[in-house]
Amino acid sequence: MSEKKKQIMEVAMRCFSRQGFEATSIQEIAMELGMAKGSIYFYFKSKEDLLLSVIAYYGERMLAGMTTLPEERQLPPRERLLLQLRRHYAYVLENREFPIMLMREPAVFENRKTKMQALMIGMERSLQQWMCGHIDEIYGREAYEYSADGAMLFAGMMKEYLRLLFIGKPAIDVNRLAEFQVNRLDDIMLGMIRSKSSPIVPRGSEDERGRPGKGRDHAGEVRQAARRLRRAMQQEELPADQEERRSDLLAALSRFEEELAKPAPDRILARGMLAYLKEEAPPAWRADVDALERIWGAKP
Repeated sequence: MSEKKKQIMEVAMRCFSRQGFEATSIQEIAMELGMAKGSIYFYFKSKEDLLLSVIAYYGERMLAGMTTLPEERQLPPRERLLLQLRRHYAYVLENREFPIMLMREPAVFENRKTKMQALMIGMERSLQQWMCGHIDEIYGREAYEYSADGAMLFAGMMKEYLRLLFIGKPAIDVNRLAEFQVNRLDDIMLGMIRSKSSPIVPRGSEDERGRPGKGRDHAGEVRQAARRLRRAMQQEELPADQEERRSDLLAALSRFEEELAKPAPDRILARGMLAYLKEEAPPAWRADVDALERIWGAKP
């Protein structure tokens, strides 16, 4: 994405947040940018196109705070989750005026329902994959069959506390909130593991939520291949000195899945994660890595 396009979206987000979508004109955005109105139309076809791009950009910025930074890769997975939640909530607090505007103008959603739903489904899928990846890393193989249920319960908690952060009442310490939620995740996952009961949502069946009656698409094929690889990585017995390697490879796979779920995936980054997996994967996982690469590279 060009810096100019990013700048336009950031200024548009401020204007929409301050005045509302309907009350904001392209001319006002152009004036705040100090550029000609026609220059905005070079990047965006209409004000609606700009709004949808801003929503996708806001979602990607939120998700960006939930990715593992290079300096965090050596940390225990539970600590990585805690840091990512703190960054996520800090971003929400700093930029909460935009989602508040969307909640105050329900017609914005109603008049663009199909396009908005596609964006929301993409964001939900990203959150689901992000959470399943963390559950796999923190709780190991015995949590695998419960990870979809755990991810959905955790997403429900996040949604409700995000609503409180948006309205600002009561005031919430985001650092304490992040720690509280990670502790509750322990309660949820360890409780399900101890119970040995059947999961409500088996792992994998949650991927097609929101798309009933449709055949499996290319992205669905890639997600299934990624799940097969993750299962192999989780179930393979490795020497104790190889556990760090397993953790790094799982983190790379999670990053690949996060990128895939974005409305506009960065193919260079995704290709880099696949290259790392191919180079570092033990022989027992090579077939699944090769299958993932082959399916991802096939034209949809």
